[in-house]
Amino acid sequence: MPKKSVSKAAVLPRIRRKGAKTAAYPIIILTALLGIFVCCALFFRPESRFAEDPAVDTAADAGQLDAGGTQAAEPEEPEKVVYLTFDDGPSAVTEDILDYLQQEEIPATFFVIGMETDRAEQLLRRMVTEGHAIGLHTYSHSYSEIYASPDAFFADQEKLCNYLKPIIGYLPTIFRFPGGSCNATAEEWTLNEICRRAKEKGLVWFDWNSLAEDSGATAAPADRMAQNIISTGGGKNRILILMHDNSVRTTAVDCLRIIVPYYKEKGYTFETLTADTKPIQFRD
Repeated sequence: MPKKSVSKAAVLPRIRRKGAKTAAYPIIILTALLGIFVCCALFFRPESRFAEDPAVDTAADAGQLDAGGTQAAEPEEPEKVVYLTFDDGPSAVTEDILDYLQQEEIPATFFVIGMETDRAEQLLRRMVTEGHAIGLHTYSHSYSEIYASPDAFFADQEKLCNYLKPIIGYLPTIFRFPGGSCNATAEEWTLNEICRRAKEKGLVWFDWNSLAEDSGATAAPADRMAQNIISTGGGKNRILILMHDNSVRTTAVDCLRIIVPYYKEKGYTFETLTADTKPIQFRD
């Protein structure tokens, strides 16, 4: 049977169609590879690990992620502490102060002077028994005597130490200058030299950053004392309050009844001063 002849014109279209399909294969492959590459790049970029977690995205925006991308620990709130301190005791009002502190279960620091009476000794022992701190405030509390010279100051302090040790069982290592470490009575050189020697002896002095302004000749009204304490203390995280403990300060406990609930409500705790407490001082 004779072969059917195929014209050249009929063959050419089929060749062109076959060639077109073959030429398209590289384009298809390149397009597929490009798509895979784009997907991988999107999936494996560093930020994509957190993209599905809105909380992590928020933390990242807020700067709460560490260098490794994990949730950083919340910064701790500064501790809010009140240090109640009383100068010049023991006195006729000390027992009322101690009774209130015991009722509220809070400690205080008493910077005491040389009151050599049986009642004073009982109060000093009670301070120690109930967890309060005792600091030195000179034996005589006589500005003209103690600030006559650094030697006079430490001789007076030594007399107070000799009086206190048999009663409370230890030698206090904290003290407060009568009038503060900056006062108008003592010469600047004397105060600086007292500070220098105190450091050599391992003694730490404390001034204050809040005060009742209760050192007048008569008892100040309790509400005014409380307002003075709150306004001078402000919003500090560490508030070191100066109050006085002598026979004139009959409104001291009434003042405490105002400020103690106030600071408790504000989230403050109450602590004693020790030689390890970061000092609040008017001079270095």
